Amino acid sequence: MKKAHLIFGIISLFFLANCGSSKMAKIDPFIGSWSLLIEDTPQGDVSATLNILKSETGDYSGTISSDMGTFKLSDLSIAENKISGAFVVKDMDFDLTGNFEEIIFKGFVSGMGADFKTNGKKILSQ
Repeated sequence: MKKAHLIFGIISLFFLANCGSSKMAKIDPFIGSWSLLIEDTPQGDVSATLNILKSETGDYSGTISSDMGTFKLSDLSIAENKISGAFVVKDMDFDLTGNFEEIIFKGFVSGMGADFKTNGKKILSQ
């Protein structure tokens, strides 16, 4: 009888251990908040936060927030560590393009006939 309980206990532990590990999902490295600095704009250097979300269907969405407000990104695409999207500030169209290198972002905000160098870093939760 003791042998049957021991075998049942070992089998139960095996199933519990395997069930937990099979449901672990890969974390998308782009999702989250990114601290950006948009350089040499007519307003000077602008600090902004890029927020990226991903739906259950795999579509990305996001916003850019600064002292001027929060702006929804449209036509947002992230593939092969590259991002592209568009946003509107005071009826002016801007584009965001760049590359992710682990927790570093390097790119540009383009608008008003100019390209503004944009660098940033992922805000890591503590």
